[in-house]
Amino acid sequence: MSEEKNAGVKRVRRILHTGRAGQVLIYLGKQLRFFINENDWKVLPMAAIIAGLVSMVIRKRYFVTMEGSLIGAFALTCVAIWNGCFNSIQAVCRERAIIKREHRSGMHITAYVAAHMIYQLLLCAAQTGLTLFVIRQLGVPIPKEGFITNWMLVDIGITMLLISYAADMMSLFLSSISRTTTGAMTLMPFILIFQLIFSGGIIPLPAWSQSLSNFTISNYGIRALAAQSDYNNQPMTAVWTTISGMKDSEVGGTVSLGQILDGLDSPALEKYRDTEVIRSFTAEEISEMLGFAEEAPALPPEDTQPGEDAALPEDTQRTPPVTVGMIADFLRSSEVLQQERDKTITLKMTVGDVLDLLGEENVKNYVQTKTAEAAYKDIYKQSEKNIYGNWVVLGLFIVLFALMSTIALELIDKDKR
Repeated sequence: MSEEKNAGVKRVRRILHTGRAGQVLIYLGKQLRFFINENDWKVLPMAAIIAGLVSMVIRKRYFVTMEGSLIGAFALTCVAIWNGCFNSIQAVCRERAIIKREHRSGMHITAYVAAHMIYQLLLCAAQTGLTLFVIRQLGVPIPKEGFITNWMLVDIGITMLLISYAADMMSLFLSSISRTTTGAMTLMPFILIFQLIFSGGIIPLPAWSQSLSNFTISNYGIRALAAQSDYNNQPMTAVWTTISGMKDSEVGGTVSLGQILDGLDSPALEKYRDTEVIRSFTAEEISEMLGFAEEAPALPPEDTQPGEDAALPEDTQRTPPVTVGMIADFLRSSEVLQQERDKTITLKMTVGDVLDLLGEENVKNYVQTKTAEAAYKDIYKQSEKNIYGNWVVLGLFIVLFALMSTIALELIDKDKR
């Protein structure tokens, strides 16, 4: 009788554990109970709070300036990675003993991981939607029209979801190889630091470490978000903001006439020797400038042929232009100036005076244009190829970490811990 009973139990176990699709539903229900009873729902209000804090920093910068768009892309990537990591860092290790027991009784690891993937995808989608709602409500200037879809909010949402989900699967793998929740939580800060420091976005990397950014989720997330914000076509204002903040700062100093004369031999000045400072003039134009045009001798018409009685030599009709080189040669050869080489000149003016002299708006446009050209990066170019390419790489991270989690859990029976 007992043997029949035991056989019945074994038969029931086989029925319960056959079919991966059925097991996926069982473990989805289990994750739902964790969400309600184990306070996993707390990740949603935490995502809203983090989004609110980040919005206060980027709401006047994102989609406005080059540096603001890059800072905004970095900040939103941090939010997505943070959310994803905390979703699943304890998901497996907290029930490691249960997984080992159920695996021995017929649980399919692929079904278990698939259930986690579905559940975590829904959780990441909820966090992404909540994050975008908060940053929109707090005034982050996200354009309505998108580049990939019809709505920019959807474009950014897809990118943030992929970043968050990739980070989630990475944490799921870390949880799969950790003995305890304490060990997983101890490991996570190092992974987060690696992801953020070596993202290659805000923090410049030395040459030896630049290749490490290719192995970070954050690198591709920042690239996609920066491209979506049209980084390369935004103005660069950081340098001009610094200059305009120095308007009251004094510039100048004491310099001797000899130092000025020696500077006339500089290679920089030599490049502009042929630049005209004063153009050539006709005798009539000179007379008009001096105010006695009526007394000036009349020049022959322009069509007067050489050799006619009324014609003047060609070189007397116009003065030669004055170039930078002519002025420099004159100053260097002046005996009067050479005798005064030790004479000092003190110049004192503010940065604001210099801007007024050159034209503040002209300087502003020049500085912003040149700094924007210097900050241009092909990896942040707004193009479908660029954005889709980064999405694909993030998708590969998701698949890779899911496979690694599956392999790690398939070997769980060999783990004697």
